[in-house]
Amino acid sequence: GIFGRGYTVQVTFPATGSNTLKLYSATMPEPVNDVAKEHIVIKIAMVFFTLVGLAGGSMSIAGPVVGLTLNPNDLTATNFNQVERFGLDAALYFDCDKVDTAFGQNMVNQMVATMNGTSSIQNSQNGDDDTTSRTTTTDTFERLCNDRKGSHLYIAITSGVFTYVGMLVFIACAVVKKFEPDFVYIVPLLLSLVMVYDFVETNSSMFAYIKRCTESASYESSDKMKTKNLIMWAPSTNGTMGRYGVTKFGHSCKFEVPATDELLGSPDREFWQPYKDNGTNPEIPVFPPNGPCRPDLADDIILCTYFYSCQNSNNKKQCKDINFRESLARIEGDDDQEDRACNDLGEGLTIWILGAIFNVIANGMMLSALAIRRNRAQFADPDYKEMVATERAMISGVSATAE
Repeated sequence: GIFGRGYTVQVTFPATGSNTLKLYSATMPEPVNDVAKEHIVIKIAMVFFTLVGLAGGSMSIAGPVVGLTLNPNDLTATNFNQVERFGLDAALYFDCDKVDTAFGQNMVNQMVATMNGTSSIQNSQNGDDDTTSRTTTTDTFERLCNDRKGSHLYIAITSGVFTYVGMLVFIACAVVKKFEPDFVYIVPLLLSLVMVYDFVETNSSMFAYIKRCTESASYESSDKMKTKNLIMWAPSTNGTMGRYGVTKFGHSCKFEVPATDELLGSPDREFWQPYKDNGTNPEIPVFPPNGPCRPDLADDIILCTYFYSCQNSNNKKQCKDINFRESLARIEGDDDQEDRACNDLGEGLTIWILGAIFNVIANGMMLSALAIRRNRAQFADPDYKEMVATERAMISGVSATAE
């Protein structure tokens, strides 16, 4: 007969003796992937990490989409007052089409100042630079915004899609009892590691900025420091809304004229004297220069998801009636307000990094499980066992002859 690749084997059996001939292939066939026969621990691990991979793939796609396409509102412009400190990085997190808002226009102004410099803007106004004649500031902002977030979205979404595909390939191969190839886990594993690095490099500092501004810093020792994260959204002196910080708990924004003795030694005596004369008390947006409730006490690097509010369209409560409490559980429901954009930012970043971590864990564990399952199936094959036993017998015979 013909065996292998065109080799003719001629066998002549002696008149007496065995007439049985066994032939072994140089390469064994692919072992059967019978998931049902795997050990219970392997079964549980494969099901669990498949679910982790599917969840991680979904989160890798959803996190950046939510965290990098925020829709700013009227609160966001003030909440992101530190846009000058973020520079162009702040453009990364918002919908690039939303430049018609106060926040977007502030971003545009910062972008122009950063890209061209003051002298370049003046030259452009004088006609020395024709940049503005070819494109509008809004168009430039949108292109820059899209360019900055394009690479991050590509890495995250690609990692999520490849992880998702890897888990689906595993399920399909289990059905047909074939082993999946290694690269369906190796490729998304490498992409996920790149995704973790990209996230840490880009977004690690943002988590420190996002806070719930109705919650005191209980880890601090003094009351003055415990109130450093408390922010109130209230009318400002320029007719708009602004943020106020406080230095004590209670009705911090309720101002009362000091007693006569206190007023004489007060550094704000000139401020208080007119109110002392007419028997009234100041109210926000007017505040004592050294009082416990002032705009300069609101740290502009804090991004508030929730904060106290007063005297606005959502809350008619007077600012002097707001009671800053030490315990978050004791805050009155009508006293707090939410900036959905900052809340979405925090949620998006959390989902983003969790998706990357899930991808790394799922792909790494599934790759390890694949190696274990493949070896177990190969060594459990009866033909493989017989071939190994024959080879060992032949080697033993050759060794004995040589001796």
